[in-house]
Amino acid sequence: MKTILVTGATRGLGLAFAEALSKLDDVELILGVRDLEAGRRVASDLRGRVQVAKLDMASRTSITRFVSTWDRPLYGLINNAGLQNVGDTSFSKDGDELTLAVNHLGPNLLMRGLLPYMQGGCVLGIGSGTHNPEDKDAARFGFRGGRFSSIAALAQGETDAQTQRQAGFDRYATSKLLAMAVVPEMARCVPATRFVTLDPGLMPGTGLVRSAPAVVRLVWRAVLPLLVPLMSGASTPQASAAAGLTLLLDPELGQSGGTYHYDAKPSTGVWSKVNDPEFGRIVLEQTDAHLGLDPVGALRRAS
Repeated sequence: MKTILVTGATRGLGLAFAEALSKLDDVELILGVRDLEAGRRVASDLRGRVQVAKLDMASRTSITRFVSTWDRPLYGLINNAGLQNVGDTSFSKDGDELTLAVNHLGPNLLMRGLLPYMQGGCVLGIGSGTHNPEDKDAARFGFRGGRFSSIAALAQGETDAQTQRQAGFDRYATSKLLAMAVVPEMARCVPATRFVTLDPGLMPGTGLVRSAPAVVRLVWRAVLPLLVPLMSGASTPQASAAAGLTLLLDPELGQSGGTYHYDAKPSTGVWSKVNDPEFGRIVLEQTDAHLGLDPVGALRRAS
């Protein structure tokens, strides 16, 4: 029996992951959710072995509490929960800019806490073409690519954007750059476990833009999903989840440290910074320091 944890499992891609995993006879599924009632409603519609657990990826206290109660081997961790905030700058209760907290800091804290229980298996992170300043499709939507200064500065909400909307786009793209750069660095440091990134493509209809103006949410939810077959780089949550599970469950198809597109093939749109060992080391070391964790890089140096 494979125990697999999915964060942000009540909507969009996370829900698609949960629905697909619940159909597998050899999987015990854990839904890590911020809203327990919503999680229980999802679980009631799924077959198989499904449990619901309180897990708020914006809260270090919630993540630490969750990890403290974990006591079993873990085959897979899908760090799916994500946020794109184009409204006023918001901060977590820990004082971190909210996009960075949910998309990068929280997933790293959870991954590090559960790593001793992995015993092999796979950690699947969620990337985005928006991280790459050379991605023309992302640029059409207003993304400038990841803009890394330091983890400390980003956590304080520092930005060179001239508008709040641009700041939100930059923060999302940067959080995805960081999340993606951590994956090959973790693969270098902890070879016993696989670390893979899925770029699910543009998935209209998901809850990603829930902080956007009402008209944007309406177009995203009701109009763009109809245009997916015509849009470059677009996918559906179901198709992207299927690709993610292929990578998660088949070690032969998901090379550790790699970034894969929603067709489960290696992505050709990855910015060189993602796979730069020096950049990965800096990001992970600063992330560890910000979260008060022992440097994971010591594992590589000690091996």
